[in-house]
Amino acid sequence: MKPGKSFLLDTQDSYDEFFEDSCLIGLVTSVKSYKFCLRVNKLLNFDFRLNTDIEILLNKKNRNYYFPVYQSNVKHSFTKHFLYSNRNDGEILLPEFKHIDFIWLIKGQVGPGDEFGQMLSLVKSIQDVQLATEIDYMYLEHKEHLIF
Repeated sequence: MKPGKSFLLDTQDSYDEFFEDSCLIGLVTSVKSYKFCLRVNKLLNFDFRLNTDIEILLNKKNRNYYFPVYQSNVKHSFTKHFLYSNRNDGEILLPEFKHIDFIWLIKGQVGPGDEFGQMLSLVKSIQDVQLATEIDYMYLEHKEHLIF
């Protein structure tokens, strides 16, 4: 390779692959992440648990920020649910969605629109959930922050 020549890695394909067969839900709630997971587990029969192996690390302002990720696997299915905390110590994981407290990523077999709509309605019915809305990953400016 000639000196001064560099290559740019096109990451768009890997982003598309990561978000293939997935849905994103943005959640606004005043509840701490562990309490929110307990409520979701109890009311919607999930099994969200903190997965420290995939927590997101961002280095901003010469400081490390760790964003917890909770995971729940669907039995007898390839579907996995991930709940990202969008805030940590004043920093935001997805600055383009600074009003969102949690990002719920569903990877795998997501049911038909009606099934997803029913799930969204159930999430909205959880106490202290002020907003639950679908997010199109194409609108994410910082997709790489969700990839583990």
